[in-house]
Amino acid sequence: MKTQKTRAPIIMQHELTSRCNNKCGFCYNPERCLSVFTPRETDKQRNISVAKKSIEKGIMAVCLTGGEPLLMGEHFFEIMKIYKQNGCYVSINSNGRLITKDVAKRLADEGLKSALISIHGTEDLHNFMVGDSAFQETINGIKNLIEVGIHVVPNFVTTAKNVYGLKDVGDLMLSLGIKLMTSTPFLPSWGAESHKEFLLYTEHYKKYFESINYIRDLGIKIDSTLPIPACVLIKMFPDDWKNFLEVLSPRVCMAGKSFGVVSPDGHFRSCIQAPYLEKFGGNVIDAYDDSWKNANKWAEMKLIPEECQKCKALDVCGGGCRTGCMWDNKGSVSGSTMYMGKALTKEEAKYFLKRAEVITPIKNGKIFKFKSEIKFRDEGWGVIIFNPNFQSFTVVKEIFNFKERSFTASAKLINVLVSMGAVEEVEDNNYLKLDSEVLPCGTLLPRLGKNLIDNEKVYCLRADTGERYYF
Repeated sequence: MKTQKTRAPIIMQHELTSRCNNKCGFCYNPERCLSVFTPRETDKQRNISVAKKSIEKGIMAVCLTGGEPLLMGEHFFEIMKIYKQNGCYVSINSNGRLITKDVAKRLADEGLKSALISIHGTEDLHNFMVGDSAFQETINGIKNLIEVGIHVVPNFVTTAKNVYGLKDVGDLMLSLGIKLMTSTPFLPSWGAESHKEFLLYTEHYKKYFESINYIRDLGIKIDSTLPIPACVLIKMFPDDWKNFLEVLSPRVCMAGKSFGVVSPDGHFRSCIQAPYLEKFGGNVIDAYDDSWKNANKWAEMKLIPEECQKCKALDVCGGGCRTGCMWDNKGSVSGSTMYMGKALTKEEAKYFLKRAEVITPIKNGKIFKFKSEIKFRDEGWGVIIFNPNFQSFTVVKEIFNFKERSFTASAKLINVLVSMGAVEEVEDNNYLKLDSEVLPCGTLLPRLGKNLIDNEKVYCLRADTGERYYF
């Protein structure tokens, strides 16, 4: 199976600045956590050029981030307008402190769809974690966004210093009416010596998993966001690892394929949490194609150890996090990752593989149309179909003239499109037969889904950055 390169990210994070009004000691941003990086002055014209170039190359969704993106004031809205006017789905990643009622209203008026807001504890703990008296401003920001109808997803970065406060945050979010939140297990950055004190060990992970179960029992959907390999559970909890199956979200790394990040200096990084690595990036404005081709290398099979390549759960793991690999391998992205255990047997792996299967009714013989918000991008070797509202996508062999037409198709293709929310059933006697097919996962992601090829089933892999890949 030949693996193909994408010509641009589907979803991109655009870091507008490295400046921030919080002082989080666990921050992943390389310009804030690594002493070898010196925060650069923000170049507004460069941000504009990055936005225009990204639209030209075909990105379909963007998350504006930083640092703290709203520190950019009017320039933030200027960049947001460029993306919105070109039909791009826009979200933000913010600490929420600057989101007053007026700012929230303007964000809604300008078409902001969703906001990921950082919250790392209740009042005293949060303030301790971010190094400032920021809690009330963040809570006000969340409330203001909810009031104007913007979808808010609070994100709790779990570290050794605040894991005990996750349950309390769940209680707080429930009181605010939050139905969905995320929790990101702390990932140390290579070269950031201060990150050692935030590392998670077995006792922390157990508390973390227990807290996620507690929050789910409150009625809040909470997911773990990092691509933590399945072998972590068996290594940490050899006797009762099955008890934590539902806690460990089956997230995978799609960096360099469906996702990429552009730093404030206009350079591609494959991974949001990795520092700039020339081998896996480059200048977006001057050499976009070569830079993104480099970023695609992040997904190569040769980066993971032989032990991973033998693992029966590799299809839904991909060998773990390459940025996490850097911590254990002196800055190299090739090799084992932190926390990694032994390769899973076929019997062990079946529990994890099952979680990638999507239960969906057979829709063969029905007539459908694509929803108006669905986006398409022709890669030459296949067509990406993207639903921005659910951050879901699939890749099909061809699509031709079906964007505006009613159609029917094979049960496999229809069930994939229904699962990702891309189509709606209609009554129409003037329909066409769509003969295209869903391309295998390995066409896009060489470390994932190689053996998930049952034509009677629909599979879904969810990236740590949020997108869902259906095949």
